[in-house]
Amino acid sequence: MEAQVAAAIEVSDYKQAARLLKQWQVKDPQNPMLRLYAAQLQEQTNRLEAAEKNYSKLLKQTPSSKIMSQARAGIRRVQASQKKQQATQKAEALSRAKQEGGDEVAILAIASPPEPSRRQAIEGVAKVFSLDAYTARMKVPPSGFRIHRVSPWGEVSYFAQALKQAKVPTLSARVNDIKAIQTFQVCYFEALAPQPVVICKDAVGQLGKISFDWSEVSRRVSGQLPVFEQVVDIGNWGKTVHKEKVQDYVQVFDLHLLGREIVLRVCDRLYQYQKGISLTKGIELNSRIQWNQLLAQLNQSISSPHHNDFTRFGKGALEFVPLLTPIHPNLDIDRRAPSYWDQAFHLYSSLCYLNLGGT
Repeated sequence: MEAQVAAAIEVSDYKQAARLLKQWQVKDPQNPMLRLYAAQLQEQTNRLEAAEKNYSKLLKQTPSSKIMSQARAGIRRVQASQKKQQATQKAEALSRAKQEGGDEVAILAIASPPEPSRRQAIEGVAKVFSLDAYTARMKVPPSGFRIHRVSPWGEVSYFAQALKQAKVPTLSARVNDIKAIQTFQVCYFEALAPQPVVICKDAVGQLGKISFDWSEVSRRVSGQLPVFEQVVDIGNWGKTVHKEKVQDYVQVFDLHLLGREIVLRVCDRLYQYQKGISLTKGIELNSRIQWNQLLAQLNQSISSPHHNDFTRFGKGALEFVPLLTPIHPNLDIDRRAPSYWDQAFHLYSSLCYLNLGGT
C-alpha cells in the first residue's frame, strides 16, 4: 500500500493517492507512514496548514528518526511555500492598491499603541513590512506618533489598512489634504469671554476676525520649535570653529475647530501683546510672562484633548520634509536661515487634525 501511495503522489495522481490513503486508513489507522503520506498529499495539493499540522503531529508521536527527519523537511517546505504565497499575495494586493489609489503623495505614520498591546503592534509591523523583531520595535514609537514613509497614496492606504488589521495604530494623509487645511495665524485675542474673538490673518496676510465658542475647539496641539544661531566655539587644536546651536525655542499653540474646518495658530513670537485683552494686572513688558498667562487662560477654558509630544515627532519628520512639495505653515518666524522645524510642526498638527478629530 505504501509503495502504491508513493507512486501515485510522485506522478501527481492525487485522486488515486487519496483513494489509497482511505483504504490504508481502514486497514492500519495507527501507522505513522499513513500520516506522513497524508501530509505529503496535502502539501502537494496546496492544503498547507493541514499539511503542517500533520507533520507537527508526527514529530510528537513517532519514535522513528527517519520519519521525524522527513517530517521536519516537510515543515520547512510548507513554511517556505507559505512565505512565498504570502509575498505573492502581498505584491498583488499592493499593485492593485497603487493602481486604484493613484500616485498622489501621502504620509504614513505609526502611532504608539497602549502598553498592553505594544508587543502585538511590534509583531504586526514586523509581519506587514517583513522586518526582524528588533527593527520592527524601532518603528513603533514609545509615545505620540512617528512618520514611517512618504509615498503614493495607493501604497500608503494599502499599508495603513494592513497595519490596522494587525492592530497597529496609524495616521495617514494626502499631502494635498494637509495643504487644504485653512490655518490662520492669530494676531491677538480681542475677547476671551463670554465668547472668544481673535484677530488673525490668513496665508496671504489678509486680516480678519473670528468669533467662536470654546466648545468648538476639538483639539489642542502645542510644540516648541528650536531657533538656531551661529556661535563661535573652540575646536580641536584650539582652532576657532563656527557652529549652529539652539539658542531658544518658539512656542506654538494650535486650536482645531473641526466643525468650521479651520486651525487657529497662536505663536509667542508673533502674538501682539500690546493689543486686545490684558493678560496681566499691571503693565508687563516681559512677553514670556504674558505668553504663560495666555496659555493658562486658554487651557483653563478648553477641555478638549491636548497633543504636546511634538519634539519626538519633529526630529524624525525633518528627514521627510524635503521629500514633499513646499508646505507653508503660516508662521512668519524671523529666522536667520530657513528651517524645516516649522513645516514639521504643521505636519504634526495636520496629521492630528485629519486623523484624530475630537478624540
